[in-house]
Amino acid sequence: MYNWHFTLTGDRDSPPLLLLHGWMGSCEDYCEVIELLKSHFYCIAIDLPGHGKTQTHDETGYNFIDTARGIIQLLDDLNIEHCAIAGYSFGGRLTLYLALEFSARFDRVILESTSPGLATASDRQARIANDRQIIDRLITGDSIEFVNNWYRQPLFVGIEKHPNFLDLIHRRIATNRPINLAKSLQYAGLGMQPYLGDRLKTATQPILLIAGELDFKFVTIGQNIERECPNIDFKIVPNCSHNIHFQQPQTWLDLCFKSQPQSF
Repeated sequence: MYNWHFTLTGDRDSPPLLLLHGWMGSCEDYCEVIELLKSHFYCIAIDLPGHGKTQTHDETGYNFIDTARGIIQLLDDLNIEHCAIAGYSFGGRLTLYLALEFSARFDRVILESTSPGLATASDRQARIANDRQIIDRLITGDSIEFVNNWYRQPLFVGIEKHPNFLDLIHRRIATNRPINLAKSLQYAGLGMQPYLGDRLKTATQPILLIAGELDFKFVTIGQNIERECPNIDFKIVPNCSHNIHFQQPQTWLDLCFKSQPQSF
């Protein structure tokens, strides 16, 4: 179903680490942190369906659950039985689903600025309706204007001050096609995924969840999850908003891998 595009960086004999980007991203989003990780991990960064150079044979390939199953098949094809996994935003939702559905495959789980989904059918329907409006703007409007407006959302506050922000904007436009992004949002948006909150409460493996201090929405989500899920280790990153691994890559590294015996 998939022709995956992905990068493999580091020593094949090192512990494998799977990296899943957010919506409108690509495997290139992790280039900077991979440079910091490659001497300790075998890093696998993939373009999720609808993004970058990954191709799916039909529209069912954009489906949230089928995407997760496709990722497991890719790991099988790479002969990777167990790995650590880190996901951001949309990629974090996939990461959480993978960690719960295929728990034996993932020995370390890192969630960045993500949620377990929406608990009620009415909330999911409202989100689907909202996403339809986003899809319409994405398909019919100007790509540059759409991307710039996307990063004006409150959850990204301060990101425009990053010295590489314009490069990020350019990469979003150059890497992705609006029609494919629209299909990703249509079939794998927040309203389309199964709610994972109840399953998260009974998860047995330790899970790290991080959110930026300035991203009030996901700080609140993280605090609620922490109260209900004893296995969650929730950390707040000061002076940062939604995209932590872009805004503060060294802080992201220190939080996610501080328990590693080797020094970064």
